[in-house]
Amino acid sequence: MASFYHDVDSDIAKSTYKNTYYAMTIALETYLSSFLLEDDLNRIVVSTTEYALRKRSGQNEWNNANLPFINYKLNGKETKGLRPWFANELYSEGLFIDELGLKIRMVPVTFSFDCTYWTSRDDDWQYAVDQMLFASSAEAKLKFDMDYNGILVNNIGIINFNLDTSIQFKEDDWLKQNSIYSFGLNPSIQTYIFKATDKGFCIPKEVLINFLIKKNIISTGEEATTYSEAISLLIDHDSKIITRNIL
Repeated sequence: MASFYHDVDSDIAKSTYKNTYYAMTIALETYLSSFLLEDDLNRIVVSTTEYALRKRSGQNEWNNANLPFINYKLNGKETKGLRPWFANELYSEGLFIDELGLKIRMVPVTFSFDCTYWTSRDDDWQYAVDQMLFASSAEAKLKFDMDYNGILVNNIGIINFNLDTSIQFKEDDWLKQNSIYSFGLNPSIQTYIFKATDKGFCIPKEVLINFLIKKNIISTGEEATTYSEAISLLIDHDSKIITRNIL
């Protein structure tokens, strides 16, 4: 079903709201897979922690070879953040960007995520926790580009992890039948939403296509996929509903 909003579906006025979020999550998945999953993006699923095991097993017949993996799901969005980035001038008049030759309005926002790491080995759990304890001792930075009429504009995201190494789960059968260790990453990311007067920003097509290929959503022979088709594939993949009972 098409979006209710013209800006969300339009190729001419692509939604800044939509594409800021997806450009940022592509950068987030790339960061987490590099840091904890040996660059395997297929070990990351978009799901709440409560249904993560079901979502992951829905891609394959379950066995512990599906581990390790990470799930994440947006669970909050607000205009405040740890850094005092808001400036009335940026909000009302905008920042002049040399590459574009015009001012772009922007507002700082913080995205929060329910996010958990899962593994079948205690030593892998210890390693991953130690990696994240080190990373969470300071801010991590994401850099990602937004495309404005063929010109790339850099955006930034500051990640703060809220580690939880003692979380409990309701799906007792999984924990009894499989040796599974997990901990919560629960990142929050402070970034900017851009807004122009004539059109929106989109994910650079090359970034989007490469991400879809790495996630096995399209094959390497499908580079001719249009932007509209590619963003729809990404959204549909992330929104996939779990229907299979695997318990």
